[in-house]
Amino acid sequence: MSKSIIAALALVALFVLPGLVLAGQAGWSDSWHDRAEFRRELRERLRDHLRDREELRREMHQLRDDIRAHVREHARVRERYRDEYRDATREAMREMRRSLHDAFRDWR
Repeated sequence: MSKSIIAALALVALFVLPGLVLAGQAGWSDSWHDRAEFRRELRERLRDHLRDREELRREMHQLRDDIRAHVREHARVRERYRDEYRDATREAMREMRRSLHDAFRDWR
């Protein structure tokens, strides 16, 4: 009987244990692949995040440049208006002086 038990155990060890070892390796291999897939997904998400961040940075720079251009244009318009107003005031003062000068000359 003990020889049959030993033979049965030997047969079990011969046929069943390799399957159990392979199943354990398959589980280890699956977890290894899962970890590799997870790392790949993390790299993709990081790449997407960096791309989005770069796009946002470009948009912010473009918006800043647009605002600066608008402010410069507004300053130019104000300066032109100020110059035109100053020139019109000077011209009006000249006309008034000329008018007063002519009026006093005629009055004498």
